[in-house]
Amino acid sequence: MKALEWLARGTATADSFDALSNYWRGFNNLFAGHGQERQLISEFLRSKLDEQFSQELLDTHMQEVNDLMSMPVIDMRDNGKDTYQYMVEFGRATTAVEKIVALFMVIYQVRCNFEHGQKSPSLERDQTLCRAACPFVAEVVQYAA
Repeated sequence: MKALEWLARGTATADSFDALSNYWRGFNNLFAGHGQERQLISEFLRSKLDEQFSQELLDTHMQEVNDLMSMPVIDMRDNGKDTYQYMVEFGRATTAVEKIVALFMVIYQVRCNFEHGQKSPSLERDQTLCRAACPFVAEVVQYAA
């Protein structure tokens, strides 16, 4: 139930930063466990999503995919990492589920950056990234909860 409550809170706001934060809380409720978050996310998506849902999600939100994959998202912890490897994985993926997993690794980085204060609501690119991430997280929560 908590996941759907967070989903409802995200849907109730017009602000993409607030919406993504609430959607992610719902998603986090679904995948939570012990271990590395990226691994938990990946395992959850592979176990809960099917090809049809995943392909429809990608087809419905092609512009958002393009926005998220247009350039790597830098890990703002100043460690020299970014999401380029996930962009490559997305391009090489042979199934829609694997594409969603790669896409969620990019979304996870966007989420980490903004939750730790490294995204700005006044920057257009940051607004675009958060807005583009919202439907993926929201629809996965709705589907998997």
